[in-house]
Amino acid sequence: MVESQVRALFSAIASSEPGASQVDTQLAHRRGRARLRWRRAGVAGAPVAAAVAVAAVVLAVGAAAPHRPTGPANTGPSAPRQFNVLAPYLSFGWLPPGIALVEGGTGRQLVWLTAAHKLGPGLDWSPVTDWSVNVDAAGKCHFATAPPSTRASTAPQPPSIPPGTKELKCSTPAQKGYPIPITGRAPAVSGHHAFWGGYYALRSESIRYLVWQYARNGWAEITLPLIRNDPAKQAAAQRDAIKVASQIQYGAATPPLLFPVQLTDLPSRWQVATVTYEPYGNVLRAGSYSLGAGPPNLGFDGGLQYETGLPYFQIEPATRRTESCGRGTSETINGYRVVVTIDPDGIPDRQDLCAGDAGGLSVGIAQTGAHPAISVTEMFGHHMRLLGRNPAHWTSRPIG
Repeated sequence: MVESQVRALFSAIASSEPGASQVDTQLAHRRGRARLRWRRAGVAGAPVAAAVAVAAVVLAVGAAAPHRPTGPANTGPSAPRQFNVLAPYLSFGWLPPGIALVEGGTGRQLVWLTAAHKLGPGLDWSPVTDWSVNVDAAGKCHFATAPPSTRASTAPQPPSIPPGTKELKCSTPAQKGYPIPITGRAPAVSGHHAFWGGYYALRSESIRYLVWQYARNGWAEITLPLIRNDPAKQAAAQRDAIKVASQIQYGAATPPLLFPVQLTDLPSRWQVATVTYEPYGNVLRAGSYSLGAGPPNLGFDGGLQYETGLPYFQIEPATRRTESCGRGTSETINGYRVVVTIDPDGIPDRQDLCAGDAGGLSVGIAQTGAHPAISVTEMFGHHMRLLGRNPAHWTSRPIG
């Protein structure tokens, strides 16, 4: 968990007002949204506005524990053991009025979608009002009982989660350590078992989840929009959550996932490991992605799981808001001005490269590690084919 992500999220919760995206041309900060449900981090950190510790507690103390699921989800097709990173597995079938897909992500063990009110060109959406869906690969989530010794709260109110509370625990790196307390049964989702879960957060808002078994040995969750203490609106959001979940499509055809650049002449073991994407006309544009050659050994940046010594990327059509690359060493590579930053923000063994406009594209490359196999400047200059801003020229094969 990145502290800046926690603070940004709960600052938004405290203000409950949508804000414009704070775009930074350095990769680590330009897409720091990390849509892998960092809201579970209510157990750590606090917003600057509140300046108090945030404690997470189960919404309904002593709520009925879920029974072991039986029925359709245990007898039908199994959940995928691994997802295809280059083929989005999920799509929304229904969303509340005014809500639309704004971002999605693919990884080998976890795929996700986010829908929200789009605030306008060049602007982000509010983490307070979005809907986010996580779907885990087979065997990555299971029910467990919360131990009494791991949920102690340092704040005087409220108390820790009572011992014996049931939780959904998932073992993917993005979710490990952030279980969802189960608060009770929910209506079935497409005939599959479903449960409510959640935490209390700030100023009487509550973080609520709908959890359901989408296939045999596979679990999914929706994070509902944060709502102030308004039972009628909360009940309406819960009804919408059931409808959204019931009409999600799994493994169905989606718009193609396309990349505005193609990487060439890379080591054969290097593959795309995680991708975040956005709708762009009739296609899904890969906005950021990371490379992997083995088990990730560092963590997450902007929702991407990355490895020591391997680059990860932020690519988008160039606009005025991406032209400035901040401070660093200015160079010219293949006729394009780039800015290279060593150890940005004091992060040791980190290199960032930013090109505000390279053939119509804004390009960010980041890499952490003392001995990278390919430097960020070499990657940009010798291993990257820029395909321009026209989707007709983009590729579904990010590594050529």
